[in-house]
Amino acid sequence: MDAPESLTLNGKDYAILGLLGRGKGGYTWLAQRDGVRYALKQIHHEPCSYYQFGDKLAAELRDYERLSALGVPIPRLLEADRTGERLLKELLPGETIYRLALRGAVEPWQWEQVRALSGRLREAGLNIDWFPTNFMCRDKVLYYVDYECNPYMEQWSFEGWGARYWRPTPELEAYAKEHGDL
Repeated sequence: MDAPESLTLNGKDYAILGLLGRGKGGYTWLAQRDGVRYALKQIHHEPCSYYQFGDKLAAELRDYERLSALGVPIPRLLEADRTGERLLKELLPGETIYRLALRGAVEPWQWEQVRALSGRLREAGLNIDWFPTNFMCRDKVLYYVDYECNPYMEQWSFEGWGARYWRPTPELEAYAKEHGDL
């Protein structure tokens, strides 16, 4: 998908500077307004063979509240536009864990934090999307930049699935080649 020049959220125009990421539920754009940069997520309705959706925006808002209540480090939700199916989030600068994992540069403190987060979410009966594109760090704190969470299932836990993508493994390398990152 080509980047739009701008997107409107609740009557305010945001210049689109580039694509930050594309997931099962939407496109996240690097957006700017009045010299301030944001992450602007546009919900999409593209089919996904392995995941069923209901109201994606309502799910994002519910999951944001759930993760916030549990103290999961996530970027602040600044605004939601229900009509346009858009979310405006605080932008966290820097590299994703995905980029670090491709270089084998995920640090011990990042592993410690993701494992602690995994245990806390397991106790709460939840999983998040553990794929490393969904994680960034700021001030030595690991942030989950998506809001998606689901009922806990061992096969989709960090230990059961996500960890294999947090270091150079055949699975990570295959994904990176398929997406033009290697």
